[in-house]
Amino acid sequence: MLADLGLFYCAFFWGLSFVSMKILVGVYPTCWILFLRFTAGAGLIYLFFHKRINKSIAHDFKGGTILGFLLFLALATQTIGLNYIGGGRSAFISAIYVLMVPLIIWALLKIFPGWVTLGAAVLCVFGMYLLTGDEMSGTFNFGDFLTLVCALIFAIQVILIGYFTKGCDPITLSFTEFISLALFALLSSLMFETRTELIDVESLPELIFTIILCTFGCYMVQICAQKFVKPARATIIMSLESVFGLLSSVILLGEPVSFRSGLGCVLILAAVLTAELEPFLKLKKLRS
Repeated sequence: MLADLGLFYCAFFWGLSFVSMKILVGVYPTCWILFLRFTAGAGLIYLFFHKRINKSIAHDFKGGTILGFLLFLALATQTIGLNYIGGGRSAFISAIYVLMVPLIIWALLKIFPGWVTLGAAVLCVFGMYLLTGDEMSGTFNFGDFLTLVCALIFAIQVILIGYFTKGCDPITLSFTEFISLALFALLSSLMFETRTELIDVESLPELIFTIILCTFGCYMVQICAQKFVKPARATIIMSLESVFGLLSSVILLGEPVSFRSGLGCVLILAAVLTAELEPFLKLKKLRS
């Protein structure tokens, strides 16, 4: 239950981060934002857990580096894809990773996730389709392809988090993930981006909020929580990010919400509740 609450925390603040990121992308290039976020996030992790990290950094370095590279690749392909497709279309295609995770586990590991989990995943994806509005019309293009690649990478990363946390310290794994992602982002920024200033003072509150709560807190909590939660179940819970993102946009930015989007939120919530109730249904069945 505590691990599930941790994933709810991640979904909540990732949803809120849509508002702060809308401000930051108007100030900084994409890779530079990632560099600032994850460098500062790594610094905070080391500040609080340096003794723990120093003991296990060599053992957990490989896993964290792989996770950091995959997360950077996913964020980069998603961002580049946004140059060709709308935000709603991107959000829906990215959300397909919720369905990919149980299917990949079933195909590669021969572990059937259960009909309840599969049904909840399908319901979640359909809810995301409704939530993202009317942007799904039109032909399949390069932006769709990149975003589909992003969804696949997200799915693989979530599965690997479940794998690496079995034999690694989750805190050290988070630290090495942050460091490797920050280095990949810095190299990409130096190669492909131009900046007018290193830090913008006016957007500093949004940057601090994104670093402390949405980066340092969320990604570290995700890895710690997934040590106790199966990947398929974790993705369904984290899909609430889109619901919180919509609510924060409505409340903080005054954006309108349609009946279709509201229905999408209800379906995603229903999918999450289904995933949450599944263990209790299995326990009841065993007792009977």
